[in-house]
Amino acid sequence: MSIHKKIFSMIFCLCLLGVMPSAVASLRTLIIDGGQIDGLPVAVVPFSVEGQDKSQIEDIATVIQNDLQTSGQFKVLSNQNIRQFPKSHIEVQYPYWQSLKIEDLVVGSVQKNGSLFTVSFELLDVLKQKSGEGKIPPLLSMRFDNIQAKDLRALAHHISDLIFQKIIGTQGIFSTRIAYVTVKETNQGLIRSLEVSDYDGYGPKTLFQSRYPLMSPNWSPDGKKIAFVSFEKERSSINTVEVSTGRIDRITQFPGLNSAPAWSPDGRKLAAVLSKDVGPKIYIIDLASKKLNQLTTGPGIDTEPFWASDGRSIVFTSDRGGKPQIYRVALNSGHVERLTFAGTYNAKPSLTPDGKNLITLHRNEEGLFNIALHNLTNGAVRVLTQTGLNDSPTLAPNGMMVLYGAQEAGEGILSAVTLDGRLKLRLPARAGSVQEPAWSPFNF
Repeated sequence: MSIHKKIFSMIFCLCLLGVMPSAVASLRTLIIDGGQIDGLPVAVVPFSVEGQDKSQIEDIATVIQNDLQTSGQFKVLSNQNIRQFPKSHIEVQYPYWQSLKIEDLVVGSVQKNGSLFTVSFELLDVLKQKSGEGKIPPLLSMRFDNIQAKDLRALAHHISDLIFQKIIGTQGIFSTRIAYVTVKETNQGLIRSLEVSDYDGYGPKTLFQSRYPLMSPNWSPDGKKIAFVSFEKERSSINTVEVSTGRIDRITQFPGLNSAPAWSPDGRKLAAVLSKDVGPKIYIIDLASKKLNQLTTGPGIDTEPFWASDGRSIVFTSDRGGKPQIYRVALNSGHVERLTFAGTYNAKPSLTPDGKNLITLHRNEEGLFNIALHNLTNGAVRVLTQTGLNDSPTLAPNGMMVLYGAQEAGEGILSAVTLDGRLKLRLPARAGSVQEPAWSPFNF
C-alpha cells in the first residue's frame, strides 16, 4: 500500500472514531490523574456567606481551589487542614498561615441582596509578612456587585484568572471554554454532537448534531464562531457555527476532501485542506470574498494547518519526506522548511504563543502515540504522555497546558497535561465517547 493510501486510510479510521457505539456523553470536572502535585503553596479559605443558606449558592472558594490546583502551578491547602476562617485581611493571623508554609492566601465573602449577590475577595502575601514589614496591603482587593446566582461560577473562574495573573504573571485560562465532539447511541442510530463547555467541563451546550461524523472543531480568534468538518450525506464540508446562536454557514463543499479548517489570527481567513484539483493541499480561504489561494504544492499529502500567532507562517503535517512530519511554510514567499526529525511520525501540530515550541502527536519507534513538545531552538523533544493511545492535542491559549484525546475502558475521554509534564489531568465522560477537543482563545 502506498504512503498516500496509508494516510487516507488513517484519515478514514479517524472518521470512524465518530461511529463507534457509545452511550450518552457528558463531562465531569477536571481531576488530577498523575504527576507531581506541587507548586507555590496557597490557601483559599471558604468564603463567608451572609444572608443565604450556603447549600443554595455556588461554592466560589471550591471553584477557585480547583482552578489553581489543576493549573499545575500551585499546591493548594486542603480544607481539612484549615482551622482559621478569616473573611478579610483584618482578621488574618499571619503566624498561623506561616506555620503552614503558605505563601499566598485568598479570603472573601458572599452577601445576598434580594435576588442578587455581592462578592468580595482579597489576595494576601503571607510570605512577605516574615520580613517584619507589618501587615502590608493586599495584593488584590476587589468587590463585585449585583451578581446573579447563575453567574457565580463564572465569577469564581474570573477571580482565579486575576489571582493567576497576579502571582504567575501570565493570563489564566479558567474563563476559557473548550469545544469537542460527543457520540451517543439513540433509537434512531448514532448521533454526533458538537458541544462547548467551560474549560473544566461544566455547562455543556450543544451547537450542532448529525448522524454523520463531525471533526476538527477550531475556534475563531474572537471566540464567537467555531469552524468544523461534517460529512452530511457522506460528503465532507467545512462549516462555521455561531456559538451564541447556533447559526450554521457552509464555507466549502468541493468534490473530494474538505478538512482541517484553521482560522487566521485576524479572523479574516481560513486555512483548510482541499483535494478538489490535486492531492490534498493547503489552501487559504478569504471569508469575505470566498477567494481561494493554494498555499502548498509538490508531491505528498499536506494537512492539519496551524497558524503562527504573528500570521506570517503556517505549520502543517506532510508526508513529502516519506513519513508524516511537521513543516513550516512562509506565507510571503512560499518557502517550506521541515521542523521535526525525531520519531517515525509527527502530526497535529500547534505552536506555543511565543513560537518557540511545537506540540505534536508523536509516534516513537515502538509505534506508541503520545503528545510531545519539540523545542524549535535546540531540537530537544520531551514526551509528555506515556499511554500510547493519545490524539488531537490542543494548546491552552496561554501555552501552559495541552488538552488531548485519550482512551479509558475503551471509550474516548479528554485529558490534559502541563507543558513541563509534571501534572496530568482527566476530564472523563460519565458514559460514552468524547473526542476532537479544541481550546478557545481568551476572548469570547
